Amino acid sequence: MDFDSAFAYLESFSNLERLPGGSMRPYRLDRMEVLLELFGNPQNKFSSIHISGSKGKGSTGCYIACILKDAGFKTGLYASPHVHSYRERINLAGDPFPDELLVEIITGIRQIIETLPPGTLPGQDRPTTFELLTLLSYLAFERAGVTWAVVETGIGGRLDATNVLSPKATVHTPVELEHTDVLGDTIEKIAAEKAGIIKPGTPAYCGLQRPEAMAVFAQKARSVGVPFIELAKEIPRIEVSRNAGGFSGLLTLKNGDQFEIAPGMLGAFQVENAALAFLVTESLLASLGFSEDRRRKTIRSAIARAKLPGRMEIINDKPPVMIDAAHTPSSTARLAEAYSAMFPPGGILLFGSVLGKNPEAMAKVLSPHFSKVIISTPGTFKMSDPQSVYHAFNGFHRSVELIRDPKAALSRVLELAGADTPILVTGSFYMIAEIRKLFPMQSYRKVG
Repeated sequence: MDFDSAFAYLESFSNLERLPGGSMRPYRLDRMEVLLELFGNPQNKFSSIHISGSKGKGSTGCYIACILKDAGFKTGLYASPHVHSYRERINLAGDPFPDELLVEIITGIRQIIETLPPGTLPGQDRPTTFELLTLLSYLAFERAGVTWAVVETGIGGRLDATNVLSPKATVHTPVELEHTDVLGDTIEKIAAEKAGIIKPGTPAYCGLQRPEAMAVFAQKARSVGVPFIELAKEIPRIEVSRNAGGFSGLLTLKNGDQFEIAPGMLGAFQVENAALAFLVTESLLASLGFSEDRRRKTIRSAIARAKLPGRMEIINDKPPVMIDAAHTPSSTARLAEAYSAMFPPGGILLFGSVLGKNPEAMAKVLSPHFSKVIISTPGTFKMSDPQSVYHAFNGFHRSVELIRDPKAALSRVLELAGADTPILVTGSFYMIAEIRKLFPMQSYRKVG
């Protein structure tokens, strides 16, 4: 097998990421536990930090992984989804694994899976794609001699395939209404699923949350008897300012100390993500014997260099084209605020979202910032209904076009923009992936 055919094999299994909805019934941990036992429980061969949340999860995980790498640890990062390549999901804090290694591991997985006696795996005889990707990541980390791994949940947390770890810390980024057909239709229900990764003996770090979500996380931490560390209490003041390269933040700690950071990723909200990463790694590195001076220098430099594709990423200069994977009302609101701080009004929006989201709420947030809106199809990986998205934006904007083909949509946007009018592409990871691949750049860019 080559790289593409190896991952095509993994995608041949039940791929719940492709489905617009469902229930929690397909999600179970016992099948993942049996899979890991078959392969020698690789998840126990490295220390880990486990992250759940609705927004900021990828950026926060990236910051933490880069900090651990710069501190001298061989660090793995497992994230989802990807913009272009599975190399983005499973990597060494930005450095890709050799394709040959991943293909070799997948070949070994296939040999064992295809010879399992019927009934070996609970629930069904075939694992899901995400379970096999998670198994692959843990095996790759083991083979590479990773000492620390930063692992993001896929959907939820309690029954997520990643929730077989015994992490040194759990991290919880802000919770929003998302995947309501799977996780529940209230913030409390969704937070309860996300809080399901909190385990005895593992401190839980919580980012800025709605009060109802914070209460759920705090109660879960109390119920298992672990320290609950809130960003808002540990760093009561976060001042954000604009600079030539983007945004910087001055963190005032509860003891009065101050710490300045300048995230490598654009957006004022990245200061909050970086502050949460600082809170986690400051404590972790201190417990590992790092002096304050060394850990502060390491954290500051790593946060400055950390980057991810598709997070307020500028992929063209004339005209300016920014892509961002915001796909919830709150994340699009913060994106619109950051975009407006960087560009003059009158830009063009290219938008596409998959089923199961809230295009009406996102349309209401985004529409006032743009003179023209183009709706398109966010690829074919997940189901979408561009016509309904078009109608959603029509209720809030006077100039909306529906161009289903992403390539044609981009051509229309570039025609309207000329050399100077800024363009924002957002609504889904899958939408920005469709547009990003149309520009001349590497299909995979290092995290740091």
